[in-house]
This record gives sequence, structure tokens and C-alpha cells, in this order.
Amino acid sequence: MKFFLYADNLNPSQLKRRAPEHKPVGKAYLPDHTVQFCRWSSQWRCGLPSVIPSPGEKVWGMIFEITDEDQKLLDEFEGDVPEGAFHHVEATVIADGDEKTLVTTYAANPIGKFKPKEHYLEWVIKGLKHWKLPDDYIELWKSYVPK
Repeated sequence: MKFFLYADNLNPSQLKRRAPEHKPVGKAYLPDHTVQFCRWSSQWRCGLPSVIPSPGEKVWGMIFEITDEDQKLLDEFEGDVPEGAFHHVEATVIADGDEKTLVTTYAANPIGKFKPKEHYLEWVIKGLKHWKLPDDYIELWKSYVPK
């Protein structure tokens, strides 16, 4: 299954634990969406992001080929937040060369607006850099650091 990951699941340490058999397919972005910190994580003690519609914006991430077992593990870890907080959605992302690809990703059932914390953002940014996502997108994530 092709799965689009963004945020903390892009961190290589976390990805190795949560989807040990993953195979990278390539960089991609979800058009006309942005991230919004709309869930609370007791593990991270801060807001967690989800993708939400936002005309003209992009959420960058990676497409991975994952196994059914990887998906089960990913879902179990998403269970660190209340059951039903995140769900699978099908989405069309734009990969290298403007190729449209149908993928599965996570989206949250929003419950409010929460602030991310620096330690969480550093973890995400490490993953964004690892996969060599666009510099301007990495800068956007840096701008979420609380002042």
C-alpha cells in the first residue's frame, strides 16, 4: 500500500520502529492543504498536526510502500492519542514530475487548536531534512517554534 507520511513519522528513528518494512517511493506534496495542530498528545505534551484543506498551500511528505503489518504498527502508535483521533483517508498527492498518486494518509478529527513544543518540532524537522524536503517547507516548520 502507498502511504503518505508527514510530520513526526518522517523522523527516521520513529519510522524504523513504526514501519520497519517501509520502502521509500519518493517526495510528494498534498496540494491545497496545510498542517494545523488540532490534537493533543500526552506523549509529546503538545499539539499534534493534521492535514486540513487550505487553498494554495502544500503539505510536503514522503510516499512509502508499506506492508499490512507496518500499517497495523503505525495505527497502534497513533493509538497514543484517544481512539478515533486519527483516521485513514485517501488522497491524491503530487510526486516528482507532477505525477498524481493516490495514497492513504492520516487525518485527525480536530478538537481544538494546540501549540507544538520545540522538542516535537525538532524531531519533525530532523525527518524533513533526512528526506531532503524543500528548504522553504523546513523553514515553515521552524516558524512554528514558540517564541
